[in-house]
Parts: sequence; structure tokens; C-alpha cells
Amino acid sequence: MKYIYSVLILFISMNLLLQTGCVKDKFEVPDQNVPNAGLTANMTIAHLKSAYSGALDSIGETIPGDTILHPVIQGIISATDESGNIYKTLYIQDNTGGIQIAVDRTSLYTTFRIGQKILVKLSGLYLGNYGGVIQIGYIYGVAPDPASIGRIPNILIDQHIFRDGLPGTAPVPLERTVTSLSGNDMNMLVVLRKVHFAEVGSVFAEPQTTINRTILDSAGNQIILRNSGYANFRADLLPKGEGDIVGIFSAYNGTNQLYIRDLNDIQNWNSSITYPTNVINESFTTSLGSFTQYSVLGSQVWTFSNYGAKMSGYEAGGYYANEDWLISPSINFDNYTLETLSFISSMNYGVAGDGSLKVYTSTNYSGTGDPNLATWTEITPLTLSSGSWTDTPSGDIDLSGINGTNVHFAFKYSCTTTGVPTWEITTCKLIAKPI
Repeated sequence: MKYIYSVLILFISMNLLLQTGCVKDKFEVPDQNVPNAGLTANMTIAHLKSAYSGALDSIGETIPGDTILHPVIQGIISATDESGNIYKTLYIQDNTGGIQIAVDRTSLYTTFRIGQKILVKLSGLYLGNYGGVIQIGYIYGVAPDPASIGRIPNILIDQHIFRDGLPGTAPVPLERTVTSLSGNDMNMLVVLRKVHFAEVGSVFAEPQTTINRTILDSAGNQIILRNSGYANFRADLLPKGEGDIVGIFSAYNGTNQLYIRDLNDIQNWNSSITYPTNVINESFTTSLGSFTQYSVLGSQVWTFSNYGAKMSGYEAGGYYANEDWLISPSINFDNYTLETLSFISSMNYGVAGDGSLKVYTSTNYSGTGDPNLATWTEITPLTLSSGSWTDTPSGDIDLSGINGTNVHFAFKYSCTTTGVPTWEITTCKLIAKPI
């Protein structure tokens, strides 16, 4: 019996050793595959951008006007498309500057992580600008259409863009202010400190629609925050207070703008600080926005135009009597203090001070139907255009004395068949400080 017991113990021990050996073999860590570009950079990003001629350049053995053979640049990836706020674009930078690379591929972040060093073989690509910002890409458009810069076709990407090593740390953002940003910072990662949003409480962007929001510093200097309607933070609300914002600095046709990579770029936020915000901000150049129009008299109505909201009793050679209102949405003034209204007016074919345009406020308009059924208070005195299409700022109109949860303001146009001016209203803002 003692012999059988010893044999059994030996059998179990050998079995355990065999199992341990199998487990060890099963979980051995494979060697890591570290990318190696096999290239050496021979120019900086700043050198590349300085060689750009201003027109679409096809890069061959050299960049047009330059002497470096088979040009190669290298950089660290500062932004990709992981959140959906950036689309088919890689942003890279070195210690001399930044540049964007337009590529016809999505889910770039799965291969090109932030902090990844890459080298770009430029021969066979194109250098151009989109909206005034230099970028690397490929030719877009053929004769007779003028060619422009476009995205590198997916099939060519891996022939020109090479990872080198494993992803490291992300580039450190350059500390800048709204007013100190310059062309040298273009396509670089920057940080703006102690700034705030104008449109507090609004979503970053509407579904499938790119929206511009406004970043302001304490002096009121501003820059656009460009937000994609496909970003995974689209439906989040712009926070009140102030803090730091990190993003890629860019521009479009001379207008500076910033792209955040995700909500982690909104940093060190202090929500206890409050600033005035744009409660209403309408240009009326593409629609009447949040305003509604109501025609009491006449078939002519308020419409939008390239110059703003437009109203006239003149149509097709005829002069018609009109009374037409352009009415703001309902605003809860009890949620704000320091309410201030401003707009720009322009008039022609009328007489200065003829009363054809007046501005009113109401605390009991229902929001629909004939505004004459409500009580309206005229804003006086009021600075308006004197004619000849002179754009005239109204100045800041103090509405802080108005209280109520249902406040509207409205532009009222009226004319007879003998005095028929045309009025345009744009840049209409109601600024207030949230309580």
C-alpha cells in the first residue's frame, strides 16, 4: 500500500510539471515589432514651407525652386482623427514648424498615434494650400477645371508615410495668447490660457454640421473654435467659466481657428468664474436663424441676404404698404444680468429718421401670431443708418432694466406706397452675463 501511494504521488508531481511547462510555453511574450522607416530626413518642415511657391507644386526629385534631392521630412504626430473632430488629416511638427498631411483614409489613429515619429517621402506628392494654409497632399481636379491640392490616395499613403519607432510623448503645446498667434505657429499644437467661451451652454456642434464657436480672452480678443458635427463630443455643452484650451492652430481664408483633439484639451477649468456670453448672435446672411418674421400688412416679408436680414416694400417695380416684424426667440432675462443688445443697420431709398424701422421689446408676446396683440416698448434713442447703404453700428443698447422669463425684442418695418425704403440688419447680438 505504501508503495502504491509513493507511485501515485510521483505520477501527480510529473503531471503538474508537464502542465506548468505547457503553460509557460503558451504565454511566452513574442518579440515586439518596432517600425523602422529606413529613411533619413534631409529637410525641416520650416524649410519645406519656405520653398512653397504659392501655387500647386508637384514634387519630383526636388521641390520646385529648391536643390535638395529626394526630399524627406520627419515630424511627431500632434493630432489625428480619434475623436472625429479631425477628418482624413494628420498633423505633424518638428522643432521648426508644423504642417498638415491630407490623406484619403479614415481611422488613422489606429496606425498613427499621437507622439508617433513619422518620415514622409515627398517625391511624387504635391505641396499646396487650402484656405491659405500650406499642406502636403495630392493633385485634385483635372482640365478644364483648375487643379488644387487634395488628399493623398489611400493606395499611395504607405508608399510615402512611414512610422519610425514606437509612439512616444505628444508634442508639448506652445504657450500663446489669442493676439500673439502668428503664421509661424500654423499647424502647431498650442495652448491658450485663461480663456472662456462666448456661447456657454450651447453644444459644441450640431449633428453632421461643422460649427464655429468663439473663444475669448479676458480683454475680449477672440478666435474661432472649429467643431465637427461628427466629433464624439459634439453634443457636450460649452462650459461656463474659464481655463486653458489646447488645440491645433489653423486658419481659413485669413480667419484664425483652433481644433481641439478631444475634450481632454479643455484643461484647468474653473466653472465658478462667469463672463458675458452671446445669448443671441445672428448675421442673417444664410438664414433668419433663431428669429421669426411676421407680416401684418403687405405680401413682402423679411428675408436673409448676403448683407443680412432684408426688408423692403418695393417689389417688381411696385411700391407697397407694409408692416413686417422680425422677432427674436423668447429669452429668460432672469437667468442673466448686464443684458446688452447691438446690431448693424444699413438703409437706402429712404429718409433718415423717417420711422420706417423701429426696435421694440416685449415681456408678454406669445411667440407666435400677430405681435400687435402683445405689449411692446420702443427702444429710444436709437442709432440707425442714415441712408446710402451706410453700415451703422447701433452701439451697445442697455436692456438690463428688463426682467422676466419671456422677453423678446423685434425689428418693426413699416412703409406706405410713397415712402418705401430698404433696410438691412446684420451682426445682431445680445450679450449677457449668466447668473
